[in-house]
Amino acid sequence: MKLASDNRFRLAIVFWLFSISIAGAATQEIPAWFSMSAKLQAPPQVNVPVEVEVSIEAIIGDLNDVQIDLLVPAGWAPATPTARAGVIEAGKKAKFSFTVTPNNPLPNGSIVAEMRSQVPKAAIKESIRASKNPQFQSMLDRVTAMPAIGEGFSDISFALFAEEGFYPLTGDMWICYDDRLKPEGMTRGPVFFRETVITPFQAQTDVEMYDKLERLLKSDPTVGKSLEGTGVDLVRKKADQMLGLYILGTEAFLKGDFLPAHQFLNRLQDELASASPGISHILAIPAGNLRGLVFWAQGDRKAAEDSLRKTFYLDRKEMAQRYVLRNIGLLMLDSADKATAREMFRLALDLKPSYSLLQNEFNKLKKL
Repeated sequence: MKLASDNRFRLAIVFWLFSISIAGAATQEIPAWFSMSAKLQAPPQVNVPVEVEVSIEAIIGDLNDVQIDLLVPAGWAPATPTARAGVIEAGKKAKFSFTVTPNNPLPNGSIVAEMRSQVPKAAIKESIRASKNPQFQSMLDRVTAMPAIGEGFSDISFALFAEEGFYPLTGDMWICYDDRLKPEGMTRGPVFFRETVITPFQAQTDVEMYDKLERLLKSDPTVGKSLEGTGVDLVRKKADQMLGLYILGTEAFLKGDFLPAHQFLNRLQDELASASPGISHILAIPAGNLRGLVFWAQGDRKAAEDSLRKTFYLDRKEMAQRYVLRNIGLLMLDSADKATAREMFRLALDLKPSYSLLQNEFNKLKKL
């Protein structure tokens, strides 16, 4: 399944840039008279109530007859949450809380908060006159022509899967589970990160192209500056190569080709040792986790545990470590070490208590 943040992240950037350009053009003439925002108070979970908070600020003039409507996904309860406020005084904020309950997974989820209120035309005109803008008369005319009721919108984007909900949308979203390694009594097998945008073919191309480029750079050090002068981003090419190695290692693991999987991951480990902190931070944890799963699939539990534990100690506070800790717990459970498994699950839940799958598995494990 395609990760929700893939296209949504790109669309969000485009929308943000577009809205900034539109807003920038508009606020040069008509000042903003309100602002609004909306957010979830916690990552969503299936059949678990979650609070939505909407904040409205009256920037110019009082906001009268304010009404807030939430547009929630089909099947959510309640279907049409609504709130009203008589007046929000100028310069003040008001917050509105709604409790909604998701009824099913929604990989590309969105909640839209819609605000309606009377437009404070007199206050806006006064602000325009005070600004002494040379075009104030045309601005005043535009305010006069505005509808009596104004609207505002704020979008909340999230991803909700049966195993876990994600909000805000970040990079630590691992949604692939290998049920081939699922211990008895558990719901899903170990989890790993899988890149869904770049195909294995593209990954292979990125690796091969950088290999050729690297040989060229070693044979003639001046080539690097020449390429950069033409706009070639060598750092990005290097990052693409390392991500390509991870993708190829992942695909080999999924096919059961464990020797090639190790070869790709070993090479990636060597590359990460000399990589910039940015790319190393992004790939080191997924790569170490995957290496552990490859060992596990081969039946080498000791090497699997060593790899997973070393990966955890790379950065114990990183949010993605909840996955590594869960995998260690599953590995311990597969080795009949229930006490250590429970402790690993507990530590993972400390990082994200709303990890639905893990919470359910932890509850099962406490009864074993």
